[in-house]
Amino acid sequence: MKIYGPPREHPPAHVHVEVGRVGVVVIRLALADNPLRVWRVHGEVDDATVIEAVRLVEGHEAAIRAAWERIHG
Repeated sequence: MKIYGPPREHPPAHVHVEVGRVGVVVIRLALADNPLRVWRVHGEVDDATVIEAVRLVEGHEAAIRAAWERIHG
């Protein structure tokens, strides 16, 4: 997983989950009124791998959000 910093990155809070050399799943972190969700899928990523990426982020969402806030304020 990667969180990129400014100036490349931008809100809303999200994380890039790299899938080997075949693609990336971009997942937006939960907001007050919206749950965590898949934002974009780049490359050749199958549905099972997207689900696995979501579960990975769900399991670490608090730490990911804390890292996002340290980087982006």
